[in-house]
Amino acid sequence: MKQPSTAKPYLGLTPHPPDATRDAMEIAKRGMLPLVEVFYSLQGEGLRTGQATVFVRFAGCNCDCWFCDTDFRVRESVAIDTLLETIADIGGDCRWVCLTGGEPTIHDLAPLCGKLHDCGYRIQVETNGSRPRPSWELDHITVSPKVHEGARLDPWYFKNATEFKHVIDDQYDIELATDLAAKHDKSLYLQPNSHNPAAATLCIDAVKREPHRFRLSLQTHKLLSIP
Repeated sequence: MKQPSTAKPYLGLTPHPPDATRDAMEIAKRGMLPLVEVFYSLQGEGLRTGQATVFVRFAGCNCDCWFCDTDFRVRESVAIDTLLETIADIGGDCRWVCLTGGEPTIHDLAPLCGKLHDCGYRIQVETNGSRPRPSWELDHITVSPKVHEGARLDPWYFKNATEFKHVIDDQYDIELATDLAAKHDKSLYLQPNSHNPAAATLCIDAVKREPHRFRLSLQTHKLLSIP
């Protein structure tokens, strides 16, 4: 499996990822939560597609993926209890909370997870899988590996992840997903890179070729024009 030699131009929405992450970590050191946004919508990707969910997007990331569709600069810093009030206010009867980013696992969210469970919420985390968090109380772990962007996938996730979701841009990404699939028995989704119209065909062909291994994931929230 040979990695493409041509570097791809950075198209991510965060103007300078290292600065954004540095700012987020400084806030976390002060005991606050560095947030990008909190919103109520439907989960648009993977195994939980279509379920009502309150999303908590954390600032900062340990990757600067060229295709990242998220601006993970800090927008506000809040205390845990303030965040819990916001979740209850906007989510109503919704019992699912998704911790996403950026990369949420660069922060210590164990206290937040404990309080969310005390309040009766179920928790999903979306992570690149480079940092295991066995002490967190989690109900659903979605891993989107970024091995080709330099984030080593920690073996802890092969046993503990609920699902794997690979962003596909070219045949090399298919080969990476195939290689990792041999190491676990979890649901494995191929999701086309939204920057590349040809990626959808690659994903569809791979799923049809290996139906026992792959499923297709689409960003249905984008198709529906919802957050």
